[in-house]
Amino acid sequence: MPHNPSRLQVVIRADALVVRVHQLAERHRRRIGAVSPGLRSQLLRAATSISLNLGEACGYTSPDKSAALLDVAIGSCNEVERVLRLCRRLEVLDDSVDTLLDELREIRMMTYGFRKRLLSFPHSTQTSDF
Repeated sequence: MPHNPSRLQVVIRADALVVRVHQLAERHRRRIGAVSPGLRSQLLRAATSISLNLGEACGYTSPDKSAALLDVAIGSCNEVERVLRLCRRLEVLDDSVDTLLDELREIRMMTYGFRKRLLSFPHSTQTSDF
């Protein structure tokens, strides 16, 4: 059962998170790049992956295919969290990133809930004559 991604709160919030992460990375471009040139790119790719995989998962009729993409989105949430925490330990970012981490955790929880709900529906065993 496909879903409209533009109507799901988890997708809307993930899209907003991507924008906030991009803005953060741009503000701290030099500092992050000085510590690890690839870290900024990794952060941006992982954050974008959350939103894109959520959106793609909404297009499948197979709960298993959708769940696999939601697993990728959850993994990307974990990756973004690890990068942000690493940047804090390296003193590239300060405690102001905590609100972003809180939002990230909520999006991850919502994604887990979405996945659980998708997999709770029985698979269709009906066949079509077409």
